[in-house]
Amino acid sequence: MSIDFIKTLKKLSQLFFKNNYELYMVGGAVRDILMDKTPHDYDFATNATPDQMLKIAEESNIEVIPTGIKYGTVTFRIDNQSFECTSYRSDGNYSDGRRPDQVTFSTNILDDLSRRDFTVNAIALNMLSNVNDYVDPFNGIKDIEDKVIRTVGDPVERFTEDGLRILRAIRFRFKLGFTFDAATYEAIMSNWQLLKHISQERITSEFLQILTYGNLDSTEDCYLMDALIKQILPEAYIENVYDCNWWEYKTLFEFPDIETKLAFILKNSKTDVLDLCYKLKLSNKMSRDIVETIYCKNLFEEMLSSNDTSYIVRKLVSKCGKENAKRGFYLYDEIYNLTEKEWNYLIALLDHSDTEAIKLSDLKITGDDLIQLGFKGREIGKALDYCLDRVLRNQSLNEKEKLIGLVKHYNMKEVIEEYAEVDGDIKLIKQKVTVKNVLSDITAVKIITDNTKEAKKLSDDELEEEKQKLLKILKDKEK
Repeated sequence: MSIDFIKTLKKLSQLFFKNNYELYMVGGAVRDILMDKTPHDYDFATNATPDQMLKIAEESNIEVIPTGIKYGTVTFRIDNQSFECTSYRSDGNYSDGRRPDQVTFSTNILDDLSRRDFTVNAIALNMLSNVNDYVDPFNGIKDIEDKVIRTVGDPVERFTEDGLRILRAIRFRFKLGFTFDAATYEAIMSNWQLLKHISQERITSEFLQILTYGNLDSTEDCYLMDALIKQILPEAYIENVYDCNWWEYKTLFEFPDIETKLAFILKNSKTDVLDLCYKLKLSNKMSRDIVETIYCKNLFEEMLSSNDTSYIVRKLVSKCGKENAKRGFYLYDEIYNLTEKEWNYLIALLDHSDTEAIKLSDLKITGDDLIQLGFKGREIGKALDYCLDRVLRNQSLNEKEKLIGLVKHYNMKEVIEEYAEVDGDIKLIKQKVTVKNVLSDITAVKIITDNTKEAKKLSDDELEEEKQKLLKILKDKEK
């Protein structure tokens, strides 16, 4: 903690002291301090009620935010910093398995610590004392020293109160590098059904953190992850792939980011990957990244027979972006174990793509150019896609004159499909494929081909006039 922050904490503690109220730092901040880590969040508990805290702030001209009055929480703003202070409380029954039916404010810090989830989080530091004065009724300090996650009281009761605590326990285990005591581990493995009471958003939040902090240090970790994926993503659990496979989970935790980890889990899913992303309520961007990562891995695998690795890499970057292409390589590497030379080569190609024509906007020909050449409607987009694919294969083609030469004889497939209901199902009954030779602007081609010098003398209006004449001739011939 910085000196300025310590000064601000003293201001907060003195504010309560002069009004004859207790103030304790509680929760993860105390645990982090005992582990010689810098806390990221600070929470405080007091015997003052919410109304009394509001009165303290008003009399001292301190800004406050009634963050959660119902649950006794008031946020104090001091020196442009926020401090959440919550009244001591004891919780009633958890009939819905998510939150207490009622909250009763208390004047005893022991009541407040007794309702907390794990012993390492049930320690209070007296902010009004000049020495390190801890309240530790459940031996949380010893559990920190022994690196043990243990529930406060009976683990089944704690997990039944709030099923999310099962996932929180696993997160703390991985984040802190601790193990479970026997009773806590047994209660986790036999009470997964409690997660059904928890919203998907809360489950996903904890699951993503578990994947972020996860590491395989023991067989127990392997069993935990196996059970976790079975519960959260049963559609993606493949018996012969996972089934407590140590190396599979070891690989999972070695990937560099959460998107790659999720793509790794979902890549063999029996259910559509995007549907599973929606089930997890992931953001649109994360969902898209996961789907495209798997696509990159699969496409790279399919196209390797072409022996044109540069083209494949450019195509992946063009379709899915550089980051997702790289994630796809991670998944491919996990299966085929690329050599260091092969991996470095792929990464070099990825990095080189920054200087290459990869997107439609990089082409030296535009939609306006194609319109001038006589292309219309969908023909324009298809012709540009064709040009891009050719340029992805050969970067030297990205010159306007060369691209115009390509589209002069571009063949566009037009597919017309007819569907009908057959035995209650919609089925394809007819498909007509027409290969259409899309020529460049008729007038320009003819004039340039037949009489280049004359073409140079014609104005745009005169060229348009000649074009219309030729179009009329063609229509008459068709008739």
